[in-house]
Amino acid sequence: MEKVMAIIGPTAVGKTALSFALAEQYGTDLISGDAYQIYRHMDIGTAKPTADELARYHHYFIDIAEPDEPYSAARFCEMAGSAIAEVNGKGKVPIVVGGTGLYVQSLLEGYDFQTARMTEADKEAAQARIASLDEGALKDYIVRETDWQPPDWHELLSNTHRLTRLVSAIEQGEGKTFVRAGKAHGLVYDAYVIGLRLPRDVLYARIEERVDAMIAAGWVDEVRHLLDRGIPTDCQAMKAIGYQELALYLQGQMPLDDAVARIKTRTRRFAKRQLTWFKRMPYIHWYEKDQYEDEAALARAVIRDIDAHWRA
Repeated sequence: MEKVMAIIGPTAVGKTALSFALAEQYGTDLISGDAYQIYRHMDIGTAKPTADELARYHHYFIDIAEPDEPYSAARFCEMAGSAIAEVNGKGKVPIVVGGTGLYVQSLLEGYDFQTARMTEADKEAAQARIASLDEGALKDYIVRETDWQPPDWHELLSNTHRLTRLVSAIEQGEGKTFVRAGKAHGLVYDAYVIGLRLPRDVLYARIEERVDAMIAAGWVDEVRHLLDRGIPTDCQAMKAIGYQELALYLQGQMPLDDAVARIKTRTRRFAKRQLTWFKRMPYIHWYEKDQYEDEAALARAVIRDIDAHWRA
């Protein structure tokens, strides 16, 4: 069985710092399990590692797509599976780092996304069906046709690509297969999965500080550059928290203070949803960060436990 480490946790909890410490310790590569760090020209708002960090630590799946390209859990799993095999082939254990619960869980549990292919005509038909229904009717339609209640309606309805794939699968009579794909596989890797948590008030304070730091670092100019390149505000990449809000500011539709406040609110809610999602992953080894003196002490504890896991 192939080996992999993974670091998950809510946004702003400090996954990146730990990933670098583990990469140093084990001389291994990092695999980004983030839904938006794949996009070029979107560095600040996605909390992408710096150019120096990217040069120092080899990362898979950062800056590999243009913002108007689609990305999905299925594509991530396919690419990440190949990357894990490649790194294992070198005698090393890669580290998956990310807060996109669906992506990491799908990879670790071997979800099978092999539903019918979606042609352009299928895509247009699904989009027409979605456009014909208000939100309540769309929810009723999905539940009726799949016998499934999404754990997070907001995440599903805001992920245009996944929603379109789901509705297309329903239209082709494969809705139930689509939503149940892979659910019974269990872990398909020998995995040590690290979860990082902080008290809610501490995490929320870190979120506020990080958003302010991103604005100070030039996030508004980053969004301006995307708009100048003709990137549509309704494309998948621009669904990343903050990009639409800052686009509204740049288009004169919202004061900057209001945009920043909305970004902070959305980020706090996202962090809460992430923690809810991770409850479905009972194999996570949780580390309460406030119980450690500093990042180095946390890293030492995690390294000790990883070494014990593979000695057992």
